[in-house]
Amino acid sequence: MIESTGKFKVHDIPYDKDGFAVARGYWDGDTSRLRLACRWHDDGIGYPQTFGKPQWMMLPTENLSVDIINSLNPSGSKLVITLQ
Repeated sequence: MIESTGKFKVHDIPYDKDGFAVARGYWDGDTSRLRLACRWHDDGIGYPQTFGKPQWMMLPTENLSVDIINSLNPSGSKLVITLQ
């Protein structure tokens, strides 16, 4: 279940694979800028959820860079998150 709930209104979902989704949308009615959010989903309610309702986890509003692919490298590269 990846529908929109609460204050986050989904504009589109650029990534949805293997039960994990990343969405662009608007927070609390502010349509002047898009925000990013993510969630796990399945045939049930997914995660995160609150009181039985699916929720989106908001990502930071700062410039965010995550080197995920290289963090999986067995040579010891580590996950790098940069907030500017």
